[in-house]
Amino acid sequence: MAATRSRGAILVWTDTSLHAMQFVGPPFVFSLNQIGANCGAVSVHSAVDVNGTAFWMSQNSFYMFDGAVKKMPCSVQDYVFDDFSITNQPETYCGLNAEKNEVTWFYATSGSSQIDRYVTYNYLEQVWSTGSLARTAWVDYGVYEFPYATKYVSNATATTPTILGLTDGASTFYQQESGTDDDGVALTAFITSGDFDIGDGQQLLHIGRGIPDFKNLVGSVDMDLTFKTYPASSTSVVKTSTVVPTTTKFNLRGRGRQANLKITSDALSDNWRFGTLRLDVQPDGGR
Repeated sequence: MAATRSRGAILVWTDTSLHAMQFVGPPFVFSLNQIGANCGAVSVHSAVDVNGTAFWMSQNSFYMFDGAVKKMPCSVQDYVFDDFSITNQPETYCGLNAEKNEVTWFYATSGSSQIDRYVTYNYLEQVWSTGSLARTAWVDYGVYEFPYATKYVSNATATTPTILGLTDGASTFYQQESGTDDDGVALTAFITSGDFDIGDGQQLLHIGRGIPDFKNLVGSVDMDLTFKTYPASSTSVVKTSTVVPTTTKFNLRGRGRQANLKITSDALSDNWRFGTLRLDVQPDGGR
């Protein structure tokens, strides 16, 4: 299914297992040893090696090998694999963004015939993130200053002149990690925290204000605090405040048993990097 060079061996995956191929002696003698079972790869390009540690996507989990095969704890595992196209698993492509310490898998959802979503793992911070982005191939920076990737569209037509036997289907070549906009169009970006509470959710919380802590902020962002009284409730209260570089504090008064924060930007040239979440949180009653 897949193979990649690693520290002291070439790692080889079948659809069910992992093997290590090592050079034994001249002229071309290699040994092949199985080092993992029930941990196969889903596609030819679903594995990547980072400084001797391999990461890969299996049929229902993510794995790593750093001398031992380990199943990776994944906070978005159900979100990914409950909506993973079985038919298009072989299209899955894994890319390394070494500058950001990220490994990203681009995959097709169950209702799509082409790659349309990604899941990213930051191996330095051990944090997962997901989003919608179609990339069918990826190469990290090295020879070039930025990573490069392609997007395949099945019903597009190539514009390169003098093509013989032209049929539908074409790939667009992208320079990644360059600029802050989407090819001249404002790029909508957001990040959402998990739900937080106090007293294991037994007590209501009240948030009166917060301090914006951005390591970098160009333009403006909207900060939304969403409050819920019960986890399964379909009713929530959203408080919104717009933050600019000169904003020193924001007031988002609200109460609930749990809350989460969402930061959004959608204007040209908006650029930001969030720091530490700083909110005035206090226990509160129901009234």
